[in-house]
Amino acid sequence: MEQIVVALSPFTRACRSLALRHGDLDLAHGLDQGEHVLVHDPIADEHFSAIVADVSFELTETSYRLEIGGRITAQEAIDWSAPALEEDHLTTGDLVALLSELRRSERDISTALADLRAR
Repeated sequence: MEQIVVALSPFTRACRSLALRHGDLDLAHGLDQGEHVLVHDPIADEHFSAIVADVSFELTETSYRLEIGGRITAQEAIDWSAPALEEDHLTTGDLVALLSELRRSERDISTALADLRAR
């Protein structure tokens, strides 16, 4: 799992959304929409789960928008960064990722239902 090190502003913390450019990051690979990542704020020394909500490709740059999830401990960040030892074993990180996907799905369904009711 990729870890992104970036100072989070009070606005970012409040809106739980973060825009980043690939060129500003030290990543092993490009990020995909729906990919789970870790965010580390070195100023506050805090770790968060996050998901890549949007990817935008431009001629010279790729941009990402992350949805910041819950705060996790430094040990959890280390555990989540480590490769899985057993494929059949669910980790805390796996469960948090599943809950994040469920939350996003619920929001999408609620929005779609509201649109249908408005018609």
